[in-house]
Amino acid sequence: MIMTEFTTTSQAFEVARVRASIAQHEETRLLHMAVYEAREAGMSVREASTALRVPKSTVARHWREGHHCADVPPMWGTPEEYMEAERAIWAHAPERIARQVPYVWTEGEDRSRIVRAVAAGPALAVRTRDERE
Repeated sequence: MIMTEFTTTSQAFEVARVRASIAQHEETRLLHMAVYEAREAGMSVREASTALRVPKSTVARHWREGHHCADVPPMWGTPEEYMEAERAIWAHAPERIARQVPYVWTEGEDRSRIVRAVAAGPALAVRTRDERE
C-alpha cells in the first residue's frame, strides 16, 4: 500500500517538475520579449515595470543589450509537453505558436539530462544544460 502511494506521488511529482520547468523557461523568455518590445515602443524602464508588474531592476536587467537569460532551455520535458505549453500560452494568438520544438532532450548513460537547442533543419547545439549543473 505504501509503495503504491509513493508511486502515485512520484508520478505526480514528475508531471509537476516538467510543467514547472517549461513554464519557468517560457515565463523568462516572454518577459524578455515583452521588455524588448516595450523598449522598442519607447517606454521607460519605470513604465515597462508598471505595465508588466515586475520590479524595475528586473526590467533593467532584461533591458541591457546582450542579455541572454532566455537562452537557458527548460531542463525537463518532451517535445509534446513543450508544444502543449506553447498552445496554452498562445491560445489567444494561434499564429504565434512555434512550428517546431526548439529543444532536444536526451538522457545520458549516467541518467543525466542533456538539453540542446536546435535550429530549423539539422540539430545545432547552441547551448546545452546538464542536470548536474
